[in-house]
Amino acid sequence: MSEKLYPDGIDCVWLASDRNGYLGAFITAGVGPIPDQALKSDSVPVESIEGRICDMPVVSEARLLVSVNRPDDFIDLAERGVFVYDWTDINRTAREAVRAYETVAVPVKPIKVDLLPVDLASLANTLKFVGVDFADEKRLDVRTHMNCCEGE
Repeated sequence: MSEKLYPDGIDCVWLASDRNGYLGAFITAGVGPIPDQALKSDSVPVESIEGRICDMPVVSEARLLVSVNRPDDFIDLAERGVFVYDWTDINRTAREAVRAYETVAVPVKPIKVDLLPVDLASLANTLKFVGVDFADEKRLDVRTHMNCCEGE
């Protein structure tokens, strides 16, 4: 594994699992924190994760939890059985910032890690939130769980 620099300005997705083995996709908005381990993966670069997930079959209906002009990416990910979090601070002033990822879409039928391709499953198992249940977490400050890098 080699450590890569934070992909500043690139709105990419990283993948993690919760204590139950369910999946969360975290959309960075080009600045949100990314766990160091996600940046160290040679087999699955963060820039390719969203496409890899969207290449998987649709397995669920999605429930959109926010009102946005273009919810397509959120819905596409949730339809693959993944809980979707976004770094919504990109649209806030520093004073209003929550400094956490927020749930923006959820699958009606979430999938577990064992349904992923082997390389994505390995990454999601490496990035596991041991005390977190994505179905219950509306906001998640990943820096309290993992060492992270952040954008400018």
